[in-house]
Amino acid sequence: MPEDSAPPRDTPPPSKKPEPSPSLRERLWALARITIIGLGLALTVFGFVRFVDVFEEIHTYRAAPTCATPAAKPGELCAALESGRVTKRWTEADDGSTAYKLAVARETAPTDAYDVGEAFYDDVEPGTTVELKVLRGKVIEVSYHGHRAKPLHMPWLKWIESSALIGAGLALVLTGMYLEEIDVLASMLLASGAAAAVATAVGSAVLITIQWPLIVTLVIGVAFWLLAAYVCVRTLEDF
Repeated sequence: MPEDSAPPRDTPPPSKKPEPSPSLRERLWALARITIIGLGLALTVFGFVRFVDVFEEIHTYRAAPTCATPAAKPGELCAALESGRVTKRWTEADDGSTAYKLAVARETAPTDAYDVGEAFYDDVEPGTTVELKVLRGKVIEVSYHGHRAKPLHMPWLKWIESSALIGAGLALVLTGMYLEEIDVLASMLLASGAAAAVATAVGSAVLITIQWPLIVTLVIGVAFWLLAAYVCVRTLEDF
């Protein structure tokens, strides 16, 4: 090796450039997304709270014991017994099925119509006396010789409110997730919210009518909300 030749020096590794800090605009977008998603989740939770109110109100009518019976505890809400008289009976055909209806007159309230089963319908005629269970002025059960019919007293405004809140909540969550593309996906986001509201209305009406235990009903409702959110996300991703 020649005397004037220097040994090769180790080349220092290139220094890493610091990551650029997020701009003010990016921070504002992130804050807006988090805020909108949080608001959507809050609306969804409130919608489920209203759904629980509807469920429990229906359950109160369905499960109320008859007054002056061992099942009715002192101070507990109970249903009174009244007699009613069938004034009319008729059937209504709808999409291949038949609805059986009775008009029943009460001593303390106007005549009202009730849906009953076919066997119930066949065993009564105008003038037949039937037994009525009444709670808070509403007939919650019509019975006659072992036949029973339980009218559904749906609190429609609360039901609509619950469905609208859950649908709006899903729409806001999706809006927060796709906020930077709102100008392109606006119509899809609105359609997703409307579809979720309609699906919630139909599904909640079915679950309320079935009256499974509340915890089971809520688990099913939340599972369907998550499924709807997943389907909407996949649809928006493919749009």
